[in-house]
Amino acid sequence: MGKMALFLVMALSLAVGIVTVTVNRSKNQLVENVTGFQKYTTARNIAHSGVNMLLSRMDSHDPSILDSLVPGKRAWMITNFMSGRCSVSIQLANPSALDTVDIICNSFFMDTSKYMKLRLRRKPVPFPVVGEAIGLRVPNVKFKISGTGGGKGFIDGRNHDEFGVLTPQPDTSNLPGVGVLYPADTTEVLTYKDNIDGTKDVCIDSSLFDPALFVDEYINAANITYNDGATISNATWGTKTNPWIIYCKGDVHISGTVTGWGILVVNGNLRVSGSIDFHGLAIAYKETIIDVLETGGGGKISNIIGGMLVAGPAGSSFEMRGSQNTVYSKKALEIVRYISKLQWYNILYWYE
Repeated sequence: MGKMALFLVMALSLAVGIVTVTVNRSKNQLVENVTGFQKYTTARNIAHSGVNMLLSRMDSHDPSILDSLVPGKRAWMITNFMSGRCSVSIQLANPSALDTVDIICNSFFMDTSKYMKLRLRRKPVPFPVVGEAIGLRVPNVKFKISGTGGGKGFIDGRNHDEFGVLTPQPDTSNLPGVGVLYPADTTEVLTYKDNIDGTKDVCIDSSLFDPALFVDEYINAANITYNDGATISNATWGTKTNPWIIYCKGDVHISGTVTGWGILVVNGNLRVSGSIDFHGLAIAYKETIIDVLETGGGGKISNIIGGMLVAGPAGSSFEMRGSQNTVYSKKALEIVRYISKLQWYNILYWYE
């Protein structure tokens, strides 16, 4: 009887031991599973956050990213956060286009890593269609080009590169020199046809932009703002890889040497008497009569390379004096179309 009791006790102890070991093993496996999932989730969150941080730095015009987002280069961002590490790179998917980017991300958390590859298509907010070197959305516009000899202003709708060099001709991207709303406005423009070039000297363009449709986007994203009545003597606005948005909330006078890349928005009269070398889109608009006067500073060569749009009520004026050139550039407009602040993204594929 005693042996039987001892045997039962030993058997019970063994059973309890087996159950305990099994329970502990299950608990350990559960802990390992939970810990592994937590490490995987954290690594994945680091990767997702890294992609968002990279796009945010692009939106904030970080030159360490934008200066390398050019054909043949790859921009990198390496950062430590959430007790892990993230390495993200971005490059143009096609060196000849700015609208698609490839992103590769590697993240690490403890002994777990995560790999992601994305292709995103960049789409800008509404951007005006530029159909001429200068578009005048002004009924009964007062148009004038004055000066003598080579000192007269010049408008050219033929395509130029982003630096203002005429592309090999003929070029299918060539446009008219000047666009107006109504047939009656062509007569005054044609008075100065010797200083206008393009597929036509002047054309009727009923689709000329309405700044109210998109200009608020530019104002909200402006890199620099000038107050009404400002005189700008010397300034540098952005670069080719990091173009700016410049907003003048009222009349402005550019009197000195100004160079820039981007979108210039003037809600008022625009006077240029200094030397300006601006690559991109210039917009001047006003609810009351607007006057745009470009004088070129008495012999100084001034250029707007890209396109110019003017909008105002009947009787507004556009006048060029001196050595002021406004030339169409498809490439310059393409560059400023993809200013980072003005983008939203479509996911073409997302692999992880």
